Amino acid sequence: MAELSLICRAARENERRQEPLWLATVMRVKGSAYRHPGARMLFSSGQVLAGSVSGGCLEAGIARKGPWLAPEHPACIRFDGSREEDDDESPRGTGCDGIVDILLERASFDAPSAPLAVIEDCLRGQRRAALATVFESRDALAPVGARLALDEAGKFSTCTLSGPAWATLAQAAETAMVEPRAQTRIIQSDQFEALLEVIEPPPQLFVFGAGPDALPLVEFATALGFGVTVCETSARTVLRERFVGRAELHVGSIESVARKVAARRTPVAVVMSHHYPTDQRALAMLLESHASYIGMLGPLRRTERMLHELFPDASELAKRDRARVRAPLGLDLGGENPAQIAFSAIAEIQAVLAHASGLPLSQRTDRPIHHPTSVCSTDTPRMLAKTGTA
Repeated sequence: MAELSLICRAARENERRQEPLWLATVMRVKGSAYRHPGARMLFSSGQVLAGSVSGGCLEAGIARKGPWLAPEHPACIRFDGSREEDDDESPRGTGCDGIVDILLERASFDAPSAPLAVIEDCLRGQRRAALATVFESRDALAPVGARLALDEAGKFSTCTLSGPAWATLAQAAETAMVEPRAQTRIIQSDQFEALLEVIEPPPQLFVFGAGPDALPLVEFATALGFGVTVCETSARTVLRERFVGRAELHVGSIESVARKVAARRTPVAVVMSHHYPTDQRALAMLLESHASYIGMLGPLRRTERMLHELFPDASELAKRDRARVRAPLGLDLGGENPAQIAFSAIAEIQAVLAHASGLPLSQRTDRPIHHPTSVCSTDTPRMLAKTGTA
């Protein structure tokens, strides 16, 4: 999600220059590809500004040719990894032997259903939205580039979309919005195909503790696109020097952080102040929150002691979903120093958020590395019920 933030920021910065911008979005993938549906790249004439749509094999060619392939109206271009290169400068292959359909269009924030406008609204407001984009069509009422967006208030906004396609995509968007896990799908009919995405703000990591060992955790989380808030009970000069420009700083009582945690759609937390009473108060507050991951630095017996003191009645702890507490935090990666421990912690957080096993990919030879994008027919409610959140 940091990539989407960078794309929106770059687009806003270029607005002042009044320079034409284009947006490339992966719509469909057949076979193997580095990026998957929903990946985006912002570019001007000949220059990539932010984001990516491949592992580096398509970006330069798209930035060079994109402005004349889609000068005013959207165009969906196919890149086939099995094909030979068109010329020495612009490979048409994907580098992964897959086939990738990429929508090219002028980028702007002007329409409520424009991708940049929808993404920016989700990032700023901690909201989610469904966004459907037609990328293949024989329907004059749903041309390539037509869109429908649905926000959390139930408000629809559309661009060049009407007729039966509108009803189909609206119903699919409503279904997708009530699912607990965001999932990208392709909605397919005999007249059109559309990519349906659920845009969500990035997770927010709350780090309770501001010692030197917290810095690598902050840096890893930032690299993954998380928002980060470092929480400390007392103001110290070294605190600001250590984290300025890297994370939001919150100085105050543990209880004062509760409102910030509640305001985030996907909060996760690591408790690592190395001070027993402070860590225990943080644990108590987080168990009352909707944080999906609560990582505790230190041995299990330390956390178990805290929990027993907080909840002598085991049934009270059970009501607060004890499974969210990970003690000791992290995956078993053999970490010893602060950077290695932070790496194992952020890896576990990623696995929890993605509902992934954390096993080596080499042990998953019977399944693809990435979850395949579901394809749903125009019998949307029944098909979505079948696919669920798999």
